Amino acid sequence: MSIHLSHLMSPWARPLPAAPPWAEVEQVPPPCPVTLGDRLVCQVDDTSCGAAVLLMLNATGDPALGAHLDEHPEELDPRQRELKRAALAGSLGPLSWPAALGIPPWALAKAARFPGVDYHPRPFVDRGEEGRAVLNAVKNATNAGIPVPLYTGSDVRSGLGAAVPRHVVLAVPPPEPEPQPILTIYEPSRGMLHTVRLAELVNRSEPMDALGGWTHVVWALLPRPRKERHGR
Repeated sequence: MSIHLSHLMSPWARPLPAAPPWAEVEQVPPPCPVTLGDRLVCQVDDTSCGAAVLLMLNATGDPALGAHLDEHPEELDPRQRELKRAALAGSLGPLSWPAALGIPPWALAKAARFPGVDYHPRPFVDRGEEGRAVLNAVKNATNAGIPVPLYTGSDVRSGLGAAVPRHVVLAVPPPEPEPQPILTIYEPSRGMLHTVRLAELVNRSEPMDALGGWTHVVWALLPRPRKERHGR
């Protein structure tokens, strides 16, 4: 028997609509590199996967930033370091989150910038209907043009340290809405773009390259429409 740490946090989660049946997908494209200018877009160090995902998310929602980075790829590394520093500041209120653990889900959700939405961290277990419902929400968001950060990890069979979020990848929008039950995932440790069947992301038991070598998706940062703040 195995238990995800996220299962202990599931009371935080709001209900999601059940996922419809997923059609079988016979073939998916092979992985391909992600580049800006002449640079492979990778995380700058072992603990900057969240910063790399945050930079790609921000650039997806800001064409001017994307164009600037394409012309000045030398800025990728310093921008990642700055995003990580800013996201970690105040991530535990008056306390400091250890930089060696990367950016926690709630801090990345707060730092993410995409037009018209706010992000809300959702821990979940990738087994059964809960996993299908969350992944279906991710699929719907990307089809609407909104990227979604995903935290990956393992379970207690690999030790308690593996049961917490250990890596961050980004589900990215397709060029146009994709009817097939697949996700396109940017994996920052190798700077690769993977196409993955939704069915491959539930009830997993083996590591996956698209998840950075981890076995499970354990948190999703789901977008919700941004509430307008009216002044008094």
